[in-house]
Amino acid sequence: MAWLILAGIVALPVIEIALFVKSADAIGVLATVAVAVLAVMSGAILLRQQGLAILWRARAQLAQGQMPVEEAFDGLCLAAAGFLLVLPGFVTDAMALVLLLPPVRRVLRRWLGHRLGAAVTMASVQQRRPPPAGVIEGEFHEVEGPDRRP
Repeated sequence: MAWLILAGIVALPVIEIALFVKSADAIGVLATVAVAVLAVMSGAILLRQQGLAILWRARAQLAQGQMPVEEAFDGLCLAAAGFLLVLPGFVTDAMALVLLLPPVRRVLRRWLGHRLGAAVTMASVQQRRPPPAGVIEGEFHEVEGPDRRP
């Protein structure tokens, strides 16, 4: 498995360079650079919009006393998409744009959850329920001093 990851890391720059050269031959160097810049700019705009939306959803769930598990996973996907957008090339831009699609993240979250043995959804996280009526939660510390009898 490690050799497969290493082969992908080595092959990715080669594929990116080959695609860049082929597209420069097909549409011209200036148009190829313009397409690459437009892809990065559109991805950055989408990343900002979706990142803010996820942040607001996470804050709302935290305010309700719920763990924002799905939002945390989406945030990790958006961070990966941002990293891929920084890398030059069409393949990494395409991978980043795919990660920016919410249905793709939902499928990836379910697949990864099943692969890890537990679905990474809000249903798998125990919700913190308020205590029953008349119960006050708290902590106490027993204090021993000279005025207390053993």
